[in-house]
Amino acid sequence: MGKIVFVLLFFSPCINLFSQSNVSIHIYKKIDSISLDFKLYKPDSFNVNENYSTVILFHGGGFNTRYENQFRRHAKYFNSRNFISITPVYRIKSLHGTSAIESCDDAKDLIDYILLNAEKLNIDKNKIFVGGGSAGGLLALSTTFWNMRSNIVKGLILYNPIVDTGPNSAFSKRRSGKYNLDISPIHNLDKNFPPAIVFHGSLDEMEPINKIRKFKQTIEEYGIRCDVIEYPGQGHSFFNSQEFFVKTSREVDKFLSSLGYLKN
Repeated sequence: MGKIVFVLLFFSPCINLFSQSNVSIHIYKKIDSISLDFKLYKPDSFNVNENYSTVILFHGGGFNTRYENQFRRHAKYFNSRNFISITPVYRIKSLHGTSAIESCDDAKDLIDYILLNAEKLNIDKNKIFVGGGSAGGLLALSTTFWNMRSNIVKGLILYNPIVDTGPNSAFSKRRSGKYNLDISPIHNLDKNFPPAIVFHGSLDEMEPINKIRKFKQTIEEYGIRCDVIEYPGQGHSFFNSQEFFVKTSREVDKFLSSLGYLKN
């Protein structure tokens, strides 16, 4: 395993073009010759003397492909709601020969970095949300159950997430039967989990809808809110289209408002 070095730095969702002055890049982790970074998108009305609610969005790609700009529109949407948005990269198989385990380790280290540098990044540590799509949804979930007893994550925003990496899961079948319970969200839930909203297509083959329904049932047995919005006839990654970007963003508005993190 390589040597790890942490680098410290001391509704209608109509989206405007990005102002480069509102986007900055930060390296959060170095492993030998590999540098991992994230883009930080500031609200248009950013005030350097304020700390902001923040959402961290992990891209998908099956832990094999890098789609680092997958959530650019979503980042700007959250900016319009006066949130800071963070979109990180992490190690993937095609570039680094790694597995989902290393990707989850990177996601956890990202959270540690953000908490350590929150003041300098103008982040309110008491108002952090985590989200992602597909494999990125699993990363969001894994960082949450690793940190849930410290109540760091206030809510989850998940787009067709992978929720089961256990035996006989769709995840394990794509990996010749290999599975891992340590990073499997549905096997690591408890009463400390934060509220969640999940967007999922009824025809998703990467993570079948019945698995999402089971995830909802399991988390609600602990008395935790889990809103699942199903989209009939939609498959995996449906949320990337403009139509469903708008529809899901409206539901995110309702979710954040109901939790008291968004003012109407």
